[in-house]
Amino acid sequence: MLTIERIYPLQLDPQSPDDQDTLRIHLERYGFAAQWLAGERVLDMACGCGYGTALLAEAHPDKTVIGVDIDPAAIAYAQAHYRLPNLSYQCADAQTFRPTSAFDTIVSLETIEHLPRPRQLAAHCASLLAEGGQIIASVPITPTLDGNPHHLHDFSKGTFFALFGPHGLKPQRHFEQVQWWQFKGLFRSRPSKQHRSEGVGNAVLRYYRKHPFYLLLRLASMLRYGFSNRYLTCVFSTRP
Repeated sequence: MLTIERIYPLQLDPQSPDDQDTLRIHLERYGFAAQWLAGERVLDMACGCGYGTALLAEAHPDKTVIGVDIDPAAIAYAQAHYRLPNLSYQCADAQTFRPTSAFDTIVSLETIEHLPRPRQLAAHCASLLAEGGQIIASVPITPTLDGNPHHLHDFSKGTFFALFGPHGLKPQRHFEQVQWWQFKGLFRSRPSKQHRSEGVGNAVLRYYRKHPFYLLLRLASMLRYGFSNRYLTCVFSTRP
């Protein structure tokens, strides 16, 4: 069954514009990251089912790419479906993962908002970098807590950048994306999960009953951005 927590490209409907738009925006993120990989060792932190990790490895056959995720089912799926000579996977917690060698580039896309202590994750990633290394990370920069029960934090551009500043990592280049809302089946009482957004509207209404003031934040975002979500992917480095 489809969920809004993870993307499994092979399970998305190739005939569904909504599914394909969701896949496109995730692949574009990884495509941006692939343009800016540096060094020999690359880590994809919280790699999910491995489709993006494989994209990085395929774009850079000269680099060693490792994908790490806490979900053993996702890692098993990655090992079965996305295999390349320079690519490997490990099942581990992003917050405690300890490799044998440092990484030149760490990629972590749409991860930070899922974890209870984002500052600690940023610090941990910084501690895994080789000298002169870089982090490529992304977060939503519009409200998401009402629509995605897997998200624990909202970010603005400023609060996102502030996570990495204490570690000498400054934003060097960024990529902003817009995803327009999907309304089909939004309030379906018994979602068939033919696409990922079915039934989400019901969860949103329940969230506002518990957190009524969050509706003001949502309205402010709608006035500024319309019916859309915004995502920011950024390369953080100690080098200019």
